[in-house]
Amino acid sequence: MSAAEYRLCDVSLERFLGCSNARLEREQAIAISDLLEKNTFVPLEHGGGPYRLRIAMADARLALHIATDQGVHVVNHFLSLAPFRRLIKDYAHICGSYYDDITFTTMLEC
Repeated sequence: MSAAEYRLCDVSLERFLGCSNARLEREQAIAISDLLEKNTFVPLEHGGGPYRLRIAMADARLALHIATDQGVHVVNHFLSLAPFRRLIKDYAHICGSYYDDITFTTMLEC
């Protein structure tokens, strides 16, 4: 199989990862676009893709659903978020401060 077949061709996020905040949705879209631009993705013991990754929540865990580009199930991984609570809280605080600063700076420029 060629290297092009060992890659992600699609990444989707369930709505839970963001509210209806247009700015946050834009940032997520940019991050996904950057990820898809150049990547290597090789699930163990699978013959090749390309692959689709759907990120969701399931019972307070992060769920990574992996399928081929044809939609054939490959594997699901579930990750407890408990060890990342502090990191997630700090990240949310930094993002909030960043957006507050952008809003304040924009107001000063008007």
